[in-house]
Amino acid sequence: MLSSDGYLDSPLFGEREKAVIRWAELVTWNKARYDDEAFKQLARHFDSAEIVELTKVAAFRGLMNRFMDSLHIELEGPELQARGGRAVASKEDLHAYLEKLVDLV
Repeated sequence: MLSSDGYLDSPLFGEREKAVIRWAELVTWNKARYDDEAFKQLARHFDSAEIVELTKVAAFRGLMNRFMDSLHIELEGPELQARGGRAVASKEDLHAYLEKLVDLV
């Protein structure tokens, strides 16, 4: 399992994937507008339309998380909640998921 910013040093992710993760974090924290370097890094790998799409996905997921949390609606089923409510993904599964996300753009 990677720590919150462990992806930056991880050999599991290439520079393109790391740029996407960083951007998604900044969008989630509502700090993307203040990090010109993160935008430049993203722009090295994606065109303007792709950046808009990535931003839309990250913002929508953040919106849904806040919406569901505010209304006390659980995102995960009872089995996961019984384990403490945290999903656990292997490094391989996480990498495969990010590859699919990046390929969608």
